[in-house]
Amino acid sequence: MTNQKSPFGKMTLRDLVIPIIKSIDSFNFLLKSHHRRTTIISYHIGRELGLNDIDLFELVVSSGLHDIGALSIQEQDLLIQEDVIKPLPHCIMGHRMLASFDAFQNIAQIIRHHHIKYIESLHFSEEEIPFQSHIINLADRVDVLSNQSPHIMTNITNIIDKITAATGTVFHPKVSKSFQNIAGTDSFWLEIDSLEIDQIFHRIDASIDLNLSMDNIVEFSFILSKIIDFRSHFTATHSYTVAHLASLLGEYFNFSKEKCLKLRVAGYLHDIGKIGINPALIEKPGPLTAEEFNLVKQHAHFTGQILKELNASAWFSEIVTWTERHHEKSDGTGYPYSLDDSRLDVGTKILAFADIISALMEERPYRKKLSISSAFEIIRSKMAPSISLSMFQTIEQHKHQINKLVIKCQVHTFEEYNIARIIDSA
Repeated sequence: MTNQKSPFGKMTLRDLVIPIIKSIDSFNFLLKSHHRRTTIISYHIGRELGLNDIDLFELVVSSGLHDIGALSIQEQDLLIQEDVIKPLPHCIMGHRMLASFDAFQNIAQIIRHHHIKYIESLHFSEEEIPFQSHIINLADRVDVLSNQSPHIMTNITNIIDKITAATGTVFHPKVSKSFQNIAGTDSFWLEIDSLEIDQIFHRIDASIDLNLSMDNIVEFSFILSKIIDFRSHFTATHSYTVAHLASLLGEYFNFSKEKCLKLRVAGYLHDIGKIGINPALIEKPGPLTAEEFNLVKQHAHFTGQILKELNASAWFSEIVTWTERHHEKSDGTGYPYSLDDSRLDVGTKILAFADIISALMEERPYRKKLSISSAFEIIRSKMAPSISLSMFQTIEQHKHQINKLVIKCQVHTFEEYNIARIIDSA
């Protein structure tokens, strides 16, 4: 993995990965911190095995993202059972999501095979099955087993016995031996409970980290958007459409090419906070109750909390502002901060309009999708006054171009979503 000089200041792969690992963990309601804990276990095994810096870095990133292909709560919850019955779909989907990102070629391959049993791996070449996949396979099961007891230290013997019993069939003998070497130290088990993901990344040689270009950021942001959108066919096209629509609207308001790229990234990430929201609320075949709506509203705050860790990059700060404020209104009645017009810039309002247009033109459980004319009529009379009537008047002048873009985005993303569902049902 080689260093590249970023044209917009230093932003590294770990800058993106750390908040994403944290947010994926928040999505799993039954087993919090699974990816953090699996990463810590993998790191210690990798160190014991003497992995070189590059292999160790890729192991840590892969461990932190290993279940990224599990698109629903049901899928993720099945993965925390002691014996995973149907692991292949989420492995394939994780690989598919990440392999398109050049910096993640090796990481995608590790994730593709992270549930492979050792005895099955003997039918493949060593080049096809990365050794790190075997490490994650064992580390993942150690974490699941450790959660069967209220305190990790009281369950050590049981965990070691179960790993030992499956060595040579489920688990790679070398990986199992290294695990047993470190399992006798209290500090290993205590760090599983106490160490933060940031601390693990700080222990890795930073010289092999990758500085990201703008294209890298856009590409990776699209990958992340699918974690949210592909949980429901009602939202499958949403963030992709918002991203491209926001970028187009930016052109109407004379944004630079770079700033339009920022709008695209903001569109991809604007709903990342929904990773902590039960998707059953999105699929509800009727209006939400007041209590349910209050739960859904939390996503804007969660988005800000997840992405604020990226504020170390000045280039990213505007994106964070736009995403966390895209549900605010000029009269102060929006959420989550009840900001008034003086705190809402043009970029925030562009993202708000892109979000609304996309949502109204998508199907929902309780209504059919609306035509652009019906959507614009609702926005003009009910929504634009609390965002910006003058901006919407400009947007309306491009109605036909916007309609073509929305339809194009929906067709493109539904094709990919349908492939994902086929993989999931395999």
